[in-house]
Amino acid sequence: MWANLIFGSVDTRNILWSNAVISLASSACVLASLQLAHVKFLNGLGGAFAVGIGSATWLAYTWQRHVKSTRVGGLRPDHQMWHQKRRSALKACALLLIPLASIPAILTRQVFPLPAGTSPLTPLALLLAATSITALYAGLPGERGQRQALRRIPGAKMLWIAGSWVTITALWPIWWSTAGGSALPPETLFICGERFLVIAALTLPFDLRDTQWDPAGMRTWAQVLGTRGTRWLALGMVTIAIALRLYILPAPAWGPLVGLLAMGPAVLMARKGRPEGYYGLLDALLILDALGLLLFLD
Repeated sequence: MWANLIFGSVDTRNILWSNAVISLASSACVLASLQLAHVKFLNGLGGAFAVGIGSATWLAYTWQRHVKSTRVGGLRPDHQMWHQKRRSALKACALLLIPLASIPAILTRQVFPLPAGTSPLTPLALLLAATSITALYAGLPGERGQRQALRRIPGAKMLWIAGSWVTITALWPIWWSTAGGSALPPETLFICGERFLVIAALTLPFDLRDTQWDPAGMRTWAQVLGTRGTRWLALGMVTIAIALRLYILPAPAWGPLVGLLAMGPAVLMARKGRPEGYYGLLDALLILDALGLLLFLD
């Protein structure tokens, strides 16, 4: 009853639920990447970096929903109404989160002072590209803003999501953790590959759900492959990710694999019409994966 009075219907409360879980998941991905790179958390700064990325994720997903809310049919009717009624509250929350979301940039600036010319160009360029992709993923506000929506480019939706997540939650924290060193850890490429496959695999069930809303011209992988093909592609990605994880780990063990192993059955359960709790579970598996690494990886 109280939840209905404060947050609205169950469907609209899912907005808050999904934002919270995906934000925690992105923070967990940062911690997992640092663990895989054998980076200690630098006197708590790694945790602060992760909190900042989680806050930035909340802002990014809220921005994308705001963009969709400015178009006819951009959001489901109940979600549209919820956004309109709480626009001021969402803006206030965003303003409060901006300082936290700025932490990774501040920590990076301390390690790589841009005016001194010591910042490696390639990671910086990839980071700027990922930030731009995140901002323009849903396009700009208004009906005409759909023209700038990168997600609508045929076949590219999955690449934008996985590529941006890998850059922001894996490459960036590992680059920052080098503390101004001249080279990234040798396992960085394998970590980024593993992270890309994990994010792509967990995103495929969402794409399968969205086939009823995504325009046919988007040609998402789920639209092309159908339910069965989407399931098996996701399972294949998880399997390769497990192989990469075993290669990265200093000694093979089951503990650090618990999160990835749980992802296999989860993606095989994908189908259209799954309840919202299923998609929350997919995001939560990223948190489980990070916990497994933190608990069982020295």
